Amino acid sequence: MKPVMRFCTLLFSAAAAVVLACDQNQVPTAPIISLHKTAPPPPPTDPSCASFVASHHRGNPDSSIALICAIQAPGPTNLAAGTKGWVDGDRYYLTDQSNAGLDVFDANNLAFLFRVGGMIGNAGAGGGTATTNGAGPSSVVLDRRGRAWVSDGNSTLYVVDVDHVRQIVATINTSIPACDHGTATTHYCGRTNEITYDPLHDLIFVQNPSALDTAAPHNAIDTYATFISARPPYHIVGTISFPDRRGQEAPLWDPGTRRIVTAVSGRQVVTGGVVTALFHQYVAVINPRVRPFVIEHEFDIDCTALGIVGTPTTANPTGRQFGINDPALGRHQHMVIPACGRPFIMNARTGAFINTGITQVGGGNETTYGSGDDNFYTAVGGFVGVIDARTAQWKQNVTAAGVANPAAFAEGRNYVFVIVQAAATPTVCTAFGYQATGCIAVYGHTGTASGHHHDGDDDDDDGGYGHGHEHGHD
Repeated sequence: MKPVMRFCTLLFSAAAAVVLACDQNQVPTAPIISLHKTAPPPPPTDPSCASFVASHHRGNPDSSIALICAIQAPGPTNLAAGTKGWVDGDRYYLTDQSNAGLDVFDANNLAFLFRVGGMIGNAGAGGGTATTNGAGPSSVVLDRRGRAWVSDGNSTLYVVDVDHVRQIVATINTSIPACDHGTATTHYCGRTNEITYDPLHDLIFVQNPSALDTAAPHNAIDTYATFISARPPYHIVGTISFPDRRGQEAPLWDPGTRRIVTAVSGRQVVTGGVVTALFHQYVAVINPRVRPFVIEHEFDIDCTALGIVGTPTTANPTGRQFGINDPALGRHQHMVIPACGRPFIMNARTGAFINTGITQVGGGNETTYGSGDDNFYTAVGGFVGVIDARTAQWKQNVTAAGVANPAAFAEGRNYVFVIVQAAATPTVCTAFGYQATGCIAVYGHTGTASGHHHDGDDDDDDGGYGHGHEHGHD
C-alpha cells in the first residue's frame, strides 16, 4: 500500500475568515528535486548557452551589452501573452500564463528547473465567473523566508514554497465588497496583478487594478490594493483605494524612504467631444506604518505639460497622452517610470523629474534595474534599451525583434533576461530555432571584466529593488 500524501492550503475569505483545506488526493505539480548545495548544477537548457556557462565569462559591466544565447520556453504550450519575469537570488522566475504556472530557472547556469502549476492561465476578463475574472499568473515577489508570492486571476494570491515541496501552500482572496457580493456570479474584482514586498514591516502589497461594479453594466470602480502579513497565517492587514483612478502598475518598496511607491494610471472623461473631467496619472507614496493606509504623497505626471501630446481624435479631442507602466528603482534614489511613451527618470524621494527627454527607446511595459552594472533596462519596439541609472542618460539600444519585459540578474554575470513570445514572423528566438515556441533571450556585457564595479557610494545611495517584476505585463 502506497503512503498517502496530504496537501493543505490556507483559504482566506473576503471577511478574513481562515479555512484549512486538505486534499489527500492532490499530487505535486513538479518532481521534488534535491536542493542540496553540493549537488551538481543543472546543464544549460539550450546548447547555445553552454559555452558561456562553461567559460565563466562575466564581461565588463561598463561595456555594451549583446545577445549571448537563448533558453527555449519550457512548454508544452508555446509562450504567449501575459508573461513577466523576475530575478531573486540566483533564480529567474517566469509567470507563465500559457502554461498556467510559475516557471523557475537557474539564473547562473541558464537552465529550466521546474514549474509550480495549478494557476488559472489565459482566462478571460469581465468578471462574473471563475473563467472571466482575469488571467494569471501575473507577477511574483519573494519574501525574506524564500516564499514566492504569485498573483493570479479571480483576486487570488498564492504563497508558493519554491525551495522544498515546490507547491502552493496558501491561497489568499483579495476581493472586497465593492466588487464582490460573495456569490459565484457577483465576483467582479478581477485579477490580482502587480506586487511588492516590504521587508521592514514584513508586508505584501498587491494590486487589483481593474475592479468592476457588481451591478450591470459593470462599470469600472476605483482601483485598489491590499496589504497582507507575510507571516503565517497571512492575514489581510488592510486595503487602500485610489479615488477616480481605474488602473495601477508595478509597486516598489523603497528602502531609502521606507515607503511603498506605486504607479497609478490617469484618465479623462469626454462628453460630447469635450473633456469634462481630468485625472492625472501619478506615483503614489504610501507609509506602511500609518493605519488606516493612506496616500502620503502624489507625484503627478502631466504629459501635456511636458510637451508630449498625441494626435487629437473624437474620443481624445486634446490628444492628451496617458499610460503609466512598471517602474524600477536603482541607487541614488533614481527611479525609471515608463510614462507618456518614454522612460522618465524621477527622484523617488521628492518626485522631481531628472530626465524626461529620453526618446531613443520607449518605456515599455516592464523595466528593471541591474545593481551589478548600475543600469536600467527597457525592452520595447524591437529594442533592448540601456539607461545609465547614475547619470539618468540613455546609453545603448540593441536591435531585438519581439522582446518584452526584461529582468536583470546582478549576481555574478550581470545577465539581462528578456521574454520573447512565440511568433509567426522572425524574432530574437529565430536564430536559435525557437521562433514557434518562444524563448528567454539572454543578454550580457561584452569585453573583459576589469574588476571595476559600481559601489554606489553617493551620499544619497540607499540601495533599491529593481522590478522585474515583475513586473509580467498587461
